[in-house]
Amino acid sequence: MKAQILKWIRNAFVLVLGSALVGILLLTLVFALPAEPVRRNVLSDVPVMMSEEIPEGDFLQYVYKNKESFTDAIMVQNALEDIEGKTAYEHAVWAYHRDLGDEVVWQALDTLKALGGGADASEMYLRTYARYWHGYLMYLKPLLMIFSWQTIVYIGIAVQLLLLAAVIWLAVKKRTTAVPVALAVGMLFMKPVLMHVSLTMSVCWVITLVALLLQMWRHGWLEEKKMYGEFFLCVGIATAYFDFLTYPLVTLGVPLCIYFLMSDEKGIGKRIGHLAINTIGWGIGYIGMWAMKWIISDVTLQTGTIRDAVWNVIGRTEAIGGRPRFNGAFYVMGINLQEYFLPIYSVLAIVLAIAVVVLVVLAARKGGVKTTLAMLVPYLLIAISPFVWITVVQHHCALHARFTFRIIALTAMAFACVGVECIRVLRNTDRKND
Repeated sequence: MKAQILKWIRNAFVLVLGSALVGILLLTLVFALPAEPVRRNVLSDVPVMMSEEIPEGDFLQYVYKNKESFTDAIMVQNALEDIEGKTAYEHAVWAYHRDLGDEVVWQALDTLKALGGGADASEMYLRTYARYWHGYLMYLKPLLMIFSWQTIVYIGIAVQLLLLAAVIWLAVKKRTTAVPVALAVGMLFMKPVLMHVSLTMSVCWVITLVALLLQMWRHGWLEEKKMYGEFFLCVGIATAYFDFLTYPLVTLGVPLCIYFLMSDEKGIGKRIGHLAINTIGWGIGYIGMWAMKWIISDVTLQTGTIRDAVWNVIGRTEAIGGRPRFNGAFYVMGINLQEYFLPIYSVLAIVLAIAVVVLVVLAARKGGVKTTLAMLVPYLLIAISPFVWITVVQHHCALHARFTFRIIALTAMAFACVGVECIRVLRNTDRKND
């Protein structure tokens, strides 16, 4: 056991350090690419992407007004900047972009409109964003050299739909149709249309779908070689590298749900153990990759990123509005739940809850309380994880409830998985009785 733990620690260290070094090298190469084609393709599309050229009442008008345009604007600004006198490596570390605002006030959308109108960028405030990796630039900048901003959104939609179709196809091929059922329930609570049309909101979803494909394809091998800890660690690394701190918990919770749907393990102790190992693996990858960006930045360019990042972590995790921690947590949970303002969400949640409770009671009666409990506990822990996250990171979840609410989809998905597992228990019991 000790040798296995030491081996895992070694693998984790190598994976995090190697990913960080490769990540910074690739970003440096990306910033060595010319910025002018990117600038041209972004700024020519600003009126459309800000929905100014879409007629009122059009469905696209609704979509573009409700998607996360502000963060999308920052992403494309980071891709088009080329600050005179700064090297590609400095760009990769500092992540410069111009802004009409100042150190405190951010005006990303107005800045893009001004740049599109021919405003002088040199007179704007030079902003830096060194604490993030900005790994999305790996694909965004090369694509923006060739395609318009709007075309890349369409490409993103196509990629997400193809990945989703691939997950469904693989699930059917491997006779694990419970996977797309549970995934569909989770998607319903993520406002999938707005998620698919946003550069920012699609990142975690793409990471999740790719993780599911790899997981379903190599599930047997991962279990046999006891490599699931490393798998979740790599998912955590990818999330820290590519995501803009949107709803990262989904990249952990969804693969965890699918892991238990595909696992044959029945013992409650081992199931909780696997849940802990996989969660810790993801956490080490996620936190470790973040920390490596701060360390690389400070060691090579003395950016002060570690200090800045630590203060931001403190700020993002503090209780909201001076409230006591748990009082603030319930307040922020309410803010996030308000994103489900359409009555259909309340109806779906009530129907799902009633159906699952009935199935759990039936499964406990037919399959036994102990068996049902062992099946139930990991999913319940996944179901409460969004509320634990909100409690810990409540300031960030309050400021950005417009997209952080998506982690609550894990609760719905975990409940759907419980329902599926109960149906399996009932079927197996009926077969034994026959």
